[in-house]
Amino acid sequence: MRTAEVLPAGAARAAALRRAGAACGCTALGYLVARSVLTALANALLALRVPGASLANPAGTGLAAAILLQAVVSALSLAAPFALLPLAGGVPAASPRRLNAEQWAGLLLLFWLLMMAGNLLAAALPGAGGGQMDLPASGLALAAAWLAVCLVPAVGEELLFRGLLQGWLRPFGPVVAVAGQALLFALLHGRAPSVAAAAFGGAALGLAALCSGSLVPGMLFHLYNNTLAFAGQYCQQYGAPQVICYLLMFLPPLAALAFAPWRALPARKKGRLRGQAKDWLCLLRSPGYLAALAVLAALSIYKTIGG
Repeated sequence: MRTAEVLPAGAARAAALRRAGAACGCTALGYLVARSVLTALANALLALRVPGASLANPAGTGLAAAILLQAVVSALSLAAPFALLPLAGGVPAASPRRLNAEQWAGLLLLFWLLMMAGNLLAAALPGAGGGQMDLPASGLALAAAWLAVCLVPAVGEELLFRGLLQGWLRPFGPVVAVAGQALLFALLHGRAPSVAAAAFGGAALGLAALCSGSLVPGMLFHLYNNTLAFAGQYCQQYGAPQVICYLLMFLPPLAALAFAPWRALPARKKGRLRGQAKDWLCLLRSPGYLAALAVLAALSIYKTIGG
C-alpha cells in the first residue's frame, strides 16, 4: 500500500500562504463585484420611481434618503464577502492587548505621520482632489453624508481588510499580513492619488491592528481620518473657516505627544523579520492574489487615465 506523500514544513507553509493569498484576492474582487451589483440594483430601484434616476442623479428622491441608500449599498458591499467565510475555514483568532495611554498615543502618532505622508504624496500626483461627492450644506442630508463617507467605511473596511484579509495572512508574519492587505486595499481606491494615500493608510491601520490585536484603534483612527477629509472638503466647498480643519489636523497628534509615546516603542529583536522577504515573494506567486492585483491595477489605471 502506497503511503501518502508528506510535504516538508517549508512546502506546506508555502502552499498555505498561497491559499491565504488566493482567499484575499478573491475576497477583494468579491467586494468589487458586490458593490457593482448592489449599485446597479439601487439604480434600478430609483429608476422604477423616476425614469433615468440613479444614485448619481437621485431625481424624485430626497437628498438625505439618496445618500442613506448609498450608505446601505456601501455597508452591504463590505459585508457581502463575509457570506463566504465558512468556505475559507474561518480566520485565525488574534490576541488582544490592553493598551496603556503611551501605546495609544504612539499608535495615533504613527498613524498620523503615515497618513500625512500619504496625503502629501497624493497631492503631488496629477488629478489629485477629483472624484469627491459634493456635500450638502446642512441638516439631515449632511449627517447622512458623514455616515456614508466617514462612519460606514471606517467600520466596514476595518472589518474586511484588517479583520478578514489581514487575519488570513497573520500566521505568516507581520510584513506579509500588513503589506498583503494594504496593497489590495490601496488598489481598490481607484485613481492613482487615492491609491497612494490609501497605501499609506492601509499600512498604518494594519500596524494598528497588529500592535493592538484589535480592530478598535484602527476604526477610531480611520474615522478620524475620514472626518478630517470630510471637514476639509466642507470648508473648501462652502468657504467655512479653515481653522476647524487645522484644529482637527494638529490637536490630536500634539495631544498624543504629551503622553511620551516614544516610551512605548517595543524592544528590537534580532531575526524577528527573518524569512519575511521569502514569504512575501511566495504570496506574490499566489495565482489568486496575483489575478486580483492585475484586475485592480488595470481598473486603477483606467480610472486614472479616463478621469
